Amino acid sequence: MTVGILGGGQLGLMLAESLRKLDTPVLVLEPDDEAPCAQRLAGIIPAAFDDAAALKDFFARCTRVTYDSENIPSAPLAPFADKLAPSLRVLQVSQHRAAEKTFLATHGFGPVQFSVVKATDSLHDAVRRFGTPCIVKSSLGGYDGKGQHKVKHDADVRALPDTGSEWVLEDVLTLESEVSCIVGRDDGGRAFTFPVFENVHTHHILDVTVLPARIDPSLQNEARERALAIAKALDVVGLLTVEFFVGTGRDGARKLFVNELAPRVHTSGHVTRQACTMSQFDILARITSGVPITAPELHPGGWCMGNLLGDVWLAQGRTGGALDLSSWEHFPQVVDVYLYGKREARTKRKMGHFVVHAETPNEAVDVAKRFREALMSRG
Repeated sequence: MTVGILGGGQLGLMLAESLRKLDTPVLVLEPDDEAPCAQRLAGIIPAAFDDAAALKDFFARCTRVTYDSENIPSAPLAPFADKLAPSLRVLQVSQHRAAEKTFLATHGFGPVQFSVVKATDSLHDAVRRFGTPCIVKSSLGGYDGKGQHKVKHDADVRALPDTGSEWVLEDVLTLESEVSCIVGRDDGGRAFTFPVFENVHTHHILDVTVLPARIDPSLQNEARERALAIAKALDVVGLLTVEFFVGTGRDGARKLFVNELAPRVHTSGHVTRQACTMSQFDILARITSGVPITAPELHPGGWCMGNLLGDVWLAQGRTGGALDLSSWEHFPQVVDVYLYGKREARTKRKMGHFVVHAETPNEAVDVAKRFREALMSRG
């Protein structure tokens, strides 16, 4: 058996590491020769995701194929759909915001209030009907805040393109917190969730993930139940990450809203490599390798994963490569630093992460902030 991964970023790299622990051969299709997998793994097909000949060769050599991003083109994968996990349908729903929101609403899964604007319709008129403030999001593409516009005033409306692209309009919530829940589901429909992660974002990019989540246990249970129901409705085989908002919408009711779906290993799940008895990567490796899965358990204490962006390298006067980690000796609670090996450091580019273990979640967050500040002061 060989498991294929479409995409060779850091998520694909960590999944490959878990597959290798099972002695499962791995093959990766990745167009960027500087991607983490391309630099550290031997089994790489260097080709574009829409290269028909490369895809045919890739799928012929793989027993099962998964992916590390929902933003890969889905149409070229149609001839090979029987090998995909999660399925082509799951990929198509999750990569298209209008389809995703419509699916969630149709099945009663509670997305934020939204409206779809077709490419032939006037976006300006649609925004004025929907009302401001609102978030305008492109239907295709976009992550970490890309392809999004917050619209407050009529001047913001006029600055938007009027026709030519499909958009989704979303209500602006009074936001309390953001959480995510990862579901693992095998071929037989057996499913479970990881603990609910609390996520703190800065400039639309995940800053820290906290475990246990500091929200009401009742909301955590609701998030887990809803994530399991969504995975079942989509007949997911593999992983599905469900991102939620906790907040208040236009109707004044405090609710748990579904934000987005990601049918893959997720950045918020990095912390599971140390915090849980099995990581998200281990679970997906088992599912794709045909190995029985068991529910992960959370280790005691408080946990925090902190992202390391290119800003840390730039603060140290570095353009990429190694990072000065000498300040780590003063932070025994930092149990892991994982660098992705990306050669070029850029502002807001994900270059690595670290994990903190402390007595409480609040203490773990405090240590994470101080550790990152110490790294940045090395410049």
